[in-house]
Amino acid sequence: MRIAPSLVLLALLPGLAACSSLFGGSAPRREPSPADQLPQAAPLTSENSRDLYLGIVDKLRQGGKSRAALAYLDDYDNRHPGDLRAQVLRADAFLDIQDYDRAEAIYRELLTGDQAAAAYDGLGRVAVGRGDWVKARAQFHEAVRREPINVKYLNDLGFAEMRIASYDEALFTLRQASELAPTNIQVRNNLILCLDVAGQGDAAKTMIGRIADAKERRAVEQMVRTARTQIRTPTTAGAGPSAAPRRLAQAPETQP
Repeated sequence: MRIAPSLVLLALLPGLAACSSLFGGSAPRREPSPADQLPQAAPLTSENSRDLYLGIVDKLRQGGKSRAALAYLDDYDNRHPGDLRAQVLRADAFLDIQDYDRAEAIYRELLTGDQAAAAYDGLGRVAVGRGDWVKARAQFHEAVRREPINVKYLNDLGFAEMRIASYDEALFTLRQASELAPTNIQVRNNLILCLDVAGQGDAAKTMIGRIADAKERRAVEQMVRTARTQIRTPTTAGAGPSAAPRRLAQAPETQP
């Protein structure tokens, strides 16, 4: 609820339309608040409207407007202080802009609450941003331990295991994620990449061959070729390329 230039081709997320189109209407005289889109029948104090507000803020983050998201979170905190979900989003936004120290401080404050799993996953992404895949793997493992069927956390853990060349563990984790979410394209692509770098190229080719769309299939083949050398060089603590941690250095969600 994103990657250094050296890794950017491995992690692509769909862009978000301009902020004006997100909120609709012609150009306003003031910057619209997510609260402006809340249904008339659902006041901002209700739980569903809080979810909507935070969801719109998260879309701002995903669209590359993390500093704007932080401003909206300030507005939200004025209305609803103490919402831990908003604190997770705030830490995520700091991660987006590679302010690792502030992100880490917030995540650590959340390790004992009901957002602990998200906090551990966030700390894993902080470690990725600092180039420490060993520490990242440990943090992702803690997130999965708390939420064993969370596909995002499993995917992050599997990729970190692959980056430190723990291929048997990585394949188990990514297969588990794939069985839980058979249509998740990023999980599928990471599993294909892991099979390839683990020396199971035939299995990787079989999976690629099952991709119906020819354009998507070619894109995945290109991803594997490009990533192969980089991923086959194990990354240890304090070494290797750093990445803006929100997206990680994972296989892209390649689609036609």
